[in-house]
Amino acid sequence: MFSALLTLALSATSQSMEGTFDETFQGMFEMPEQPIYIPEGVQGPLNPAVPLDGGLTALLLAGGAAGYRQYKKKKA
Repeated sequence: MFSALLTLALSATSQSMEGTFDETFQGMFEMPEQPIYIPEGVQGPLNPAVPLDGGLTALLLAGGAAGYRQYKKKKA
């Protein structure tokens, strides 16, 4: 009984889903009549502002501390 209900439910769902997929992908790969304008040579600021968040600052400080320890070991 359960398998019959499951089969009936799946067949009803698949029929309704076929129409949905056909509508979704209709005209998906058609090219527009006019070409899309893509400007070339557009350049943003040369030095964009990059914020130093807490994680990057901690990473820089930890790297500096590790480098300083290695420097002290070699110097001694």
